[in-house]
Amino acid sequence: MLRSKKAIVIAAAVIALAAVYFLVSFYIMSTVLTVERSEFEDRPESLGLTYEEVEFSPRDWPELTLRGWWLPAKEPLGTVIQVHGLDSNRAARLELTQAMVENRYSVLTFDLRGNGESDDAQMGASVHEQDDVLGAVDYLLEERGIEPGTIMLYGVSYGAAVVLQAGAHEPAVVGVFADSSFASLSDMVVQEVDTRSIVPGWGAAALRPGIILMGRLFKGIDVGEVRPADAVAAYDYPLGLAHCRADERISIRHLAQIRQGLNAAPRLTAYESCAHGDAWMDYTEHYEAVLLDYYDERVGL
Repeated sequence: MLRSKKAIVIAAAVIALAAVYFLVSFYIMSTVLTVERSEFEDRPESLGLTYEEVEFSPRDWPELTLRGWWLPAKEPLGTVIQVHGLDSNRAARLELTQAMVENRYSVLTFDLRGNGESDDAQMGASVHEQDDVLGAVDYLLEERGIEPGTIMLYGVSYGAAVVLQAGAHEPAVVGVFADSSFASLSDMVVQEVDTRSIVPGWGAAALRPGIILMGRLFKGIDVGEVRPADAVAAYDYPLGLAHCRADERISIRHLAQIRQGLNAAPRLTAYESCAHGDAWMDYTEHYEAVLLDYYDERVGL
């Protein structure tokens, strides 16, 4: 009888621990895969830029509408699709957009699903957002008459991870510049839990399987398969990469993992003493020169 009671207590304890484990995993997964809309801090007219309000749908998602700005350059050398970071919008880095336009690159900057003025939609952990970028490619080809082979991508942080994956198998895209991308989403989640909560590193790592399972069950997304570091193996041309060495949110170790998967040597710049995604703000002239040199190279100048 005593053994039976002990077995029941042990079984109850195991069930309780499992419930706590999966509840915590679900909470973390829900937090990570949630988007918060932000207001526009600026608009193109304040910089004297000519633009049009545009709408298009993600590739194979006709039920969604994405909204953006089309900023044409005079005698353009190529066209850049600009992708913002997490919880941001198309107005981010408008001064960088201006620099590209003034240097003869037309720009399509838009709000990812669930951000800015685009339609509400579940965050896609960079999986579904790839279709947002590919929808932008389709818009340029079909509505603006842009020639394949003259389109390039630019993304920062979350947007960088999106463009690295979106451009990997899109023949119309001939250049990708990614600033501060993560290499693996599951690693990123573990790192965030470790650095932003009381959960120790080993505990955060132990939660990885539960987080991945919750993502599959409740969001329909395999977080473990979101690996820009693997996607880059599909590129047969050099990528443009930038990262801050002191980045505490997405460690420069992520950049090292991305480099390992490349077939062609990247045009890479690691900036000193800047926080996550701040290289452009802290090293503006150098950053813009590197970016534009990369695009010039990709269009054959």
